Amino acid sequence: MQLDLSDEQELLRRTFADLFAVESSPERVRAAEPLGFDAALWKQLAEAGLFGIRVPAALGGENAGLLEASLVADEGGRRLVSGPMLEAIVAARLLAAFDCEAARSLLPLLLDGSGIVTIAFRDFEVEPCQLVPGGAIADAVIGITGRSVVLLRRDVRLMDSPRNLGSSPIAHWDSRECPREDLGRGLDSIRIFQAVLEEWKVLAAAALAGLGREALEIAGRYSCEREQFGRPIGSFQGVAHPLAESVSEVEGARWLTRKAIWSLSVAAPNAAALVSMSLLAASDAATRAVARALHTHGGYGLSLDYDIQLYHRRAKAIALPFGDPQILLGEIADRTWPRRKAAPIALPDVGAPDIDFGLGADAEAFAEMATDFFEENLDDELRAHAHFAWEGHHPGFQRKLADAGLLFPSWPREYGGQGRSRYELYALYRVMREFGWTTFAISTTYYPAMSLLEFGSEALKQEVLPRVTRGDAIICLGYSEPGSGSDVAAAQTRAVRDGKDWLINGQKMFTSGAERAQYVFLLTRTDPQARKHDGLTMFLVPLDLPGIEIQAVHTLSDERTNLTYYNDVRVPDRYRVGEVNGGWTVVAYALELEHGGGYPHEQADLLQGAVEWAQAKLLGGVPAIELPRVRERLARAAMHAEIAEVLGARALFATAEGRKDSAIGPMARIYSADRFIEDSADLMDLCAPDSLLQGRPGGQQRGAAAVEFRYRLSTACAIYGGTTEIMKSIVAQTALGMPRSRS
Repeated sequence: MQLDLSDEQELLRRTFADLFAVESSPERVRAAEPLGFDAALWKQLAEAGLFGIRVPAALGGENAGLLEASLVADEGGRRLVSGPMLEAIVAARLLAAFDCEAARSLLPLLLDGSGIVTIAFRDFEVEPCQLVPGGAIADAVIGITGRSVVLLRRDVRLMDSPRNLGSSPIAHWDSRECPREDLGRGLDSIRIFQAVLEEWKVLAAAALAGLGREALEIAGRYSCEREQFGRPIGSFQGVAHPLAESVSEVEGARWLTRKAIWSLSVAAPNAAALVSMSLLAASDAATRAVARALHTHGGYGLSLDYDIQLYHRRAKAIALPFGDPQILLGEIADRTWPRRKAAPIALPDVGAPDIDFGLGADAEAFAEMATDFFEENLDDELRAHAHFAWEGHHPGFQRKLADAGLLFPSWPREYGGQGRSRYELYALYRVMREFGWTTFAISTTYYPAMSLLEFGSEALKQEVLPRVTRGDAIICLGYSEPGSGSDVAAAQTRAVRDGKDWLINGQKMFTSGAERAQYVFLLTRTDPQARKHDGLTMFLVPLDLPGIEIQAVHTLSDERTNLTYYNDVRVPDRYRVGEVNGGWTVVAYALELEHGGGYPHEQADLLQGAVEWAQAKLLGGVPAIELPRVRERLARAAMHAEIAEVLGARALFATAEGRKDSAIGPMARIYSADRFIEDSADLMDLCAPDSLLQGRPGGQQRGAAAVEFRYRLSTACAIYGGTTEIMKSIVAQTALGMPRSRS
């Protein structure tokens, strides 16, 4: 996996970011209205070689890849470039693809900025007169009519741009009144046009992501300046949390767009679907982002004197010339679940993007080894025992995993691991989930064990870690308390020095797995007089010590958690992890490990259950999967699952490569949990009344029963490891620079 931009790509991005910041400032954008075209900026873009960025060098272009073009589009979206920049880029691409006099003569004029060429999205044979982006200032428009790609020349009567939402230079072009030349005839020519239209979708998605992110940053800055009730408004969760939700959505759309480009470069089976998903996701995310950003400004956001209204109007102006973005749901469905005799989709050559969303050869080889192990060792008895949560833990199989090197393979070799990468660990967990085997005991043990490696004494490491790596011990988490919940720093469980030992008294809530674990990673308060975060100390407490009581708490999602009581539990000091009163540093390290990733696998399982139902269920005499309303709702859930996965991949990459960005993991959690709740409710409705029936407890269901189970599970995913409200406060503060909105 490699998600960093190359030095050349970063230089390109910065170059255009600097150019747009100066030459497409809010003042310049306003000055270009109402037509929405800045001729001086257009000339500068031509001089910078932008319009030929996707044109071969032999024809005077830059021969760059689609990722490079998308980086410029992203920055252009941020600065609301006044002119049909995206359409000109793809028009140049089209002219370069056709070997005819009209194309050869017009391309140099487009590249040097002396001629403006744009595109029309709909077949002129079906819609002879249509609104064309940039049509008010274009010298020519490229479109299709029947089985031909045509070039329409400007008619002298086409001079005015109708008043429009984005103050952009759109205009009606009537193909019946314009001089026309054929660029190419036949299916091959049409496929060239269609492939370039896919490029436009990617560029538009990138521009919308850039626009949405900038609008949110404007709102974040305003929230720091504007005060009400004696506090910056950004410190109120009602302001901070919607913006955090939106920045997670916008970043999801941005990274989905980059994954679409990579998928095209490797000819992935889902590449075409990802292109349609990227534009719809970016359109939806930008629309919500600008609405929330304007709302943050209150009444001032409505004023034309404030820049945020420019973003509110332009968010629609980028995507809507294509038509209703929701049409893309049908595209996603057709590209994910093709109908019989569906024509192949024309896709572009995007170049080598220099990013890679794959896990790598080592991870795939490790996954293959793990697959072989599960196929050989997971017998009928173990399959019957399988459960998605702690109830699926099997001590004997845990030891088998350890013997096979599949328990904690990423640990250092000196502590029983193999030093494998985080990518290999992720690949292993993916295999476990495919076989329906729980990762709860393994992953929950992983967080405190890694903390022990980082903060524990050597003696404690030598006592505990060999037991863990052999599969003889697991660790549960003792953070939350009945009165504090996600506010783990408010812990009141007391640890008091008694000679060389500590006496611990208190109670913990949601100590899942305590009935099976050998240790609990316990957060205690050792200095009641200190500030909340400063008086904490962490212990790894053996659960067989006297004075510990475990009381079962059963949940609606077929899992057991626990309420645990500690009554004068005497714990030797050697079980302390980290410094006295330094427990917050230890638990923060463990929480950071836990916060990334989200629930893309559960979302995929939810979708798969609904698809199975739709393929088997007859509605009106036809399979439900054939009905547009069913296909579109499945398509939206599929898009959400893809975004959750790509945000999880970004969080994985950041962790594996040591990138310090505390917002990345929480963004993945926020998006995944929120969409999981939304989609599970919607797919419950879709599969009704069959979705009311429950299957076998523990997550081993199929069809509508899988949807029912994941509906019950989804709400818990907004609570596990700290509620998403905590995550939203973190994202608002770290990604948007807003004031702290939690205690």
